[in-house]
Amino acid sequence: MPLAQVNGTEIAYSVSGQGEPVLLVAGIGGAGGYFKPNLDAFAAKYQVVLHDHRGTGGSRQDRITYSVPQMTDDMVALMDALGIEAAHIVGHSTGAAMAHDMALRFPKRIKSAVLYAGWATSDAYFARCFDVRKRVLQQSGALHYVQTTPLFLSPPWWVSANIAKLEAEEPAAAEALAPTDIMLSRIDAICSYSPGEELRKITCPSLITCAKDDHLTPQFYSQRMAKLMPAADTFYFETGGHAVSQVLPDQFNTLVMSYLDAVIAGRKWQAPALNYPEIA
Repeated sequence: MPLAQVNGTEIAYSVSGQGEPVLLVAGIGGAGGYFKPNLDAFAAKYQVVLHDHRGTGGSRQDRITYSVPQMTDDMVALMDALGIEAAHIVGHSTGAAMAHDMALRFPKRIKSAVLYAGWATSDAYFARCFDVRKRVLQQSGALHYVQTTPLFLSPPWWVSANIAKLEAEEPAAAEALAPTDIMLSRIDAICSYSPGEELRKITCPSLITCAKDDHLTPQFYSQRMAKLMPAADTFYFETGGHAVSQVLPDQFNTLVMSYLDAVIAGRKWQAPALNYPEIA
């Protein structure tokens, strides 16, 4: 990935395809490669930008106090460097928080927001999940952190069906994980991000979505967002966990691209019918 010099750091990014600019923005891991299962489908229709958040992936590993606004500022600066005046933001978890923040502080830079597995309020459940993940990382190391990640991100049926692939990939994933101090600071950043009532001020077209069996940012988190953003569209996948874009990439692509197409065309969106795998 090439590097952009922005905000006094280096951000790794890629640009694929042509058309309306769409940023696929990763969650707490920060690496744009999270959206690899979705990239080809999106790039066939849009200009797709992926980036590694500061401190993660191929971006510079700065030892700073991380925050959601800082991550958003880096994203907007990357758009500046790429000559993108405004874009559609598809944000996963931490990326959804960045989309919130962008819509609130830089409303002219965001054409629409897909808020995928996000939250409005950081509550006790959220804090406990991430406290456990922090302790695993601190006390057991990167490999055990990576091994526990599917238990938070993926539905049990998918973990069972893909255990050999997961085990084969985990050593490389642990090696690629951001340094522990950076990951801990990033976790603290999202645990302190709790926009709540501020979400009422978001005016761009928005889709709130998650899977019904997401147990890291449960469905009621998205429902809380929807109450604060009554003009937003909503859709809840029948399964897929916190990482539905990886677990069910075809269904995720169909759903999100149908929404983007409706926004781009200026027409009312209607959710498409989706088929789900049989779970034995």
